[in-house]
Amino acid sequence: MMLAELNSFKGLSARIAISSDNGFLAELFYSTKTFFYELGLPLDVAQSMLEQQYRLQQVSYREQYPNAITYILFYQQQAVGKLMLDTNEHRVHLVDFIIAPSMRGRGLGSAVLEAVKLEARQRQLPVHLSVESENTQAKSLYLRHGFQFQSRSDTYESMRWP
Repeated sequence: MMLAELNSFKGLSARIAISSDNGFLAELFYSTKTFFYELGLPLDVAQSMLEQQYRLQQVSYREQYPNAITYILFYQQQAVGKLMLDTNEHRVHLVDFIIAPSMRGRGLGSAVLEAVKLEARQRQLPVHLSVESENTQAKSLYLRHGFQFQSRSDTYESMRWP
């Protein structure tokens, strides 16, 4: 869907995820859940909980978005992130989007969002997403890119562009 649009940002590319990417995808997930290590639990217990949460998330995504495509994002040929999109005739849904913590703040997330928005604009579709209420960094990024809040719950906020 969006591979060509990413080429305009020097060094950024994407490809569809394959089964050998599972380890990288799990590590990306773990990098967003550092609070598990801050609970004071033994390391093996925290890791076991993270693995379980990751497996549950994957099952949930397969059930809710069976047609979604997962992309591995690369910067200068190094895997740096994940983008999962579910597109249909009514909307583009950004299911999951993670840039590795060590690569944040370099404009990569903005470049990916611009590519997704360009594709959606060409198809005349809105872009929808849900973001964790406590993820202020991601919400700030989405707001800078013109997303607007649609609804809120205790844990998630739904946003839409345009």
